[in-house]
Amino acid sequence: MAYNEFILIGIGTAISVIGYFLKRESKRLEQMENLINEINVTLAKNEVRDRERWLSTDKRLEDRRNDVRKLYDLTQKK
Repeated sequence: MAYNEFILIGIGTAISVIGYFLKRESKRLEQMENLINEINVTLAKNEVRDRERWLSTDKRLEDRRNDVRKLYDLTQKK
């Protein structure tokens, strides 16, 4: 009978240790998921900001091209 009690205590301890490590790993995974979500949000914000900057840059370049064409036309007329 004594052996059965020790075996049950050992099994209970093993299950408790496994449960502790699984819980700790679960918390670590949740933290990583939260970090990944924050990084994705930050990247999305940066992509939108970059897209806006490129649109503005393209518009300015097109305006500049038009100005250069106008200046060229003016110099050719004189």
